[in-house]
Amino acid sequence: MSDSGEAKTSEEESQLAEQETETREDEMTKNLKKRGLDVDKDEDSKNESSRLEKLEKKVKKATSRKLETDFEPTEENDALPLACSICKKPFMDPVVTKCNHYFCDKCALKHQTENDNCFVCNEPTLGVFNTAVEIKERIDEEREKARAMVKEVRVMLEKASTMADGARGISEKAVKMVEEIERMVEKVAAMATKAAETATMAADMVQEAEETMETAKANMAKAFAVMKTVMWNV
Repeated sequence: MSDSGEAKTSEEESQLAEQETETREDEMTKNLKKRGLDVDKDEDSKNESSRLEKLEKKVKKATSRKLETDFEPTEENDALPLACSICKKPFMDPVVTKCNHYFCDKCALKHQTENDNCFVCNEPTLGVFNTAVEIKERIDEEREKARAMVKEVRVMLEKASTMADGARGISEKAVKMVEEIERMVEKVAAMATKAAETATMAADMVQEAEETMETAKANMAKAFAVMKTVMWNV
């Protein structure tokens, strides 16, 4: 951009800022009239003037910032890009012009055969394309970051795989424990059945023993009776 173009742009933006200020002043004045504030006219005028001064300062400040931003290097120029401005692809043998714009070496040379000016800013390149060492360094840094991320992800995957194997082993052990418990339950059930049968047999034997004892008592009573009769007769 030429000096005359920059001056013209600055004048246009200043005019726009002044117009915006005047428009806001008119709007604020109309709003105050509509509200019908019950305050003293002199005090109201002072407050209004103060507000307008503050508004004007804000507008000038905002305009100044905008102008400074417009003439500062853009983020694309200031920060080191990772893609060629011509082919929009990652750099292949990056080069830099005197106006600090970055291209692939082949893209720059091809554009030079068609146009002697920079592809981005249209400034004369004079055919000078230097190796973009800083771009190569940044690409190397990004590659190192990517390698570090891949390494970190690989470690995480290995940990996850180890945890999965551990969980699988625990699951297998749990299944075996369940199977063993089921076998033990079956054995206990069989033992309980056998114990019940034994208890039934024991109960039958007790009943039989009781009946035998009753029979024995009865026989013994008869025997005593006979013995008394025999002894008495003697």
